[in-house]
Amino acid sequence: MKVIVTDEISEKGLELLEKDPRVQLDVRLGLKTSELHGLIGDYDAIITRSGTQVDAELLSHATNLKMVARAGVGIDNVDVVAASERGIIVVNAPFGNTNSAAEHSMAILLSMCRNVPDANASLKSGQWQRAPFTGYELKHKTMGIIGLGKVGGRVALRSRAFEMDVVVYDPYISEKRAADFGTRLVSLDELVSMADVISVHTPLNDETRDLITGEHFSAMKEGVLVVNCARGGIINESAMLTALQSGKVAGAAFDVWSEEPPKSDVLKKMIAHPRMVVTPHLGANTFEAQTNVAIDVSREILNLLDGKPVENAVNIARFDPDLMAQMRPFMELAALLGDFISQLAPENPGKVIFNYTGKLAAHDCMPITVAGLAALLNRCTDQEINMVNASLVAERRGLIVEQSRSTESNFFSNLITMSLETPQGKRTIAGTLFEGTPKIVKMRDFDTDFTPEEHMLVMHYDDRPGLIGKIGTILGEAQVNIGAMNLGRRIKGGEAMVVLSVDSPVGGETLAKLSEAIGARFVKAVYLKR
Repeated sequence: MKVIVTDEISEKGLELLEKDPRVQLDVRLGLKTSELHGLIGDYDAIITRSGTQVDAELLSHATNLKMVARAGVGIDNVDVVAASERGIIVVNAPFGNTNSAAEHSMAILLSMCRNVPDANASLKSGQWQRAPFTGYELKHKTMGIIGLGKVGGRVALRSRAFEMDVVVYDPYISEKRAADFGTRLVSLDELVSMADVISVHTPLNDETRDLITGEHFSAMKEGVLVVNCARGGIINESAMLTALQSGKVAGAAFDVWSEEPPKSDVLKKMIAHPRMVVTPHLGANTFEAQTNVAIDVSREILNLLDGKPVENAVNIARFDPDLMAQMRPFMELAALLGDFISQLAPENPGKVIFNYTGKLAAHDCMPITVAGLAALLNRCTDQEINMVNASLVAERRGLIVEQSRSTESNFFSNLITMSLETPQGKRTIAGTLFEGTPKIVKMRDFDTDFTPEEHMLVMHYDDRPGLIGKIGTILGEAQVNIGAMNLGRRIKGGEAMVVLSVDSPVGGETLAKLSEAIGARFVKAVYLKR
């Protein structure tokens, strides 16, 4: 595997890749855009931070790329949609620098409260002044945290250690989750009106851009303190400057900016304001964090190389890491079902339905659905389909994907049923795991019981004496050995579904002989990638 590193990354964090003989690691810093476009087609993975724009144009040249690894929390510089369309996994390192970012949030907050930068400069200049640097205590103040994620949660815990009352605005967490951190959920309007200190910890996206505007500043307490160590642009910077100039905001501490490095007049005025403490995006700039994020993305690349689950992919449906070991066999089962039914069903399916019954259904089954969908679509298009782009490809082909779950199951502890709706009718296949081995237990409305093998024959005909013998004779003449046979039928002498495991592929001429000899409704060879 060839890996290119295009931004400054901790050398210690890259040791995992450097020591693996399967990996060719190339560190190429300071490349021009045109140079990178010319090189990227040779690489399987790219490691970046924020300096490299992994946009649609770059990805169009990345003919072999399988992974974009962003050594940091955000993915602002990566076109995730364009990557997903090409089946490229995008990973980040959401946990490697969370502690660093949380500690920096508290550091610049405390520096602002106690006038540390100005007092430091004053004393270094030879002055001894104390009165101008009278500060604020955090004890008994209300901390308002916007976003109770990995960083926000750590800031909440540290704020409580300062004996602050902590309130949280986060529409994506439960009240119980907030209570676990010793906080309580409030609306955004409630938070801005009651907080003495406001600290933002959300990603920057369409929902959060300009989340805090002039209207919110008007509703804040007089003398409020504002902290941003998340992303520039979450707080409207023009409104922030106005609030500082009016005295509404007693102090602000910013580490991040909508433009980095800052060049606009608004940002320059903010930075120069005497009641602002500023740093140049240092939240993740600790030796520990730089090493940790590099280690995290290096491990993800090795997981990809080893065929293991990728834990921090941002464009793959996945289980909680603690569940992955027990759920992975069901993902493989769904992929088998998708591969199998895609070779039997009529063309132009309009809808695929995944039904989960049993203990399995107690969990979010979307990763299993996507695994089955990817296998289904791989037979329908020349494009390489994987768990990254399966849902996008389905949407663009007009294929409706539905899923249902029920923890009640009459016959199997766990059952996955996949149904395709086509212009020619509905086709169904169902499977389960028996002692870890995949079994297909239903095809259409025929009960079956067989283990999928690499080469298989499926035949549908009207049952009558002597047909099994004819099948064996024709296959024997073609030097095709039968490994196993399963016969499903509803009544004696009625329709029958026969599934054969065979040791080698069956040619078209042999299939035609079989069809004619038994008067088959259909005879199809199935090949399963193993």
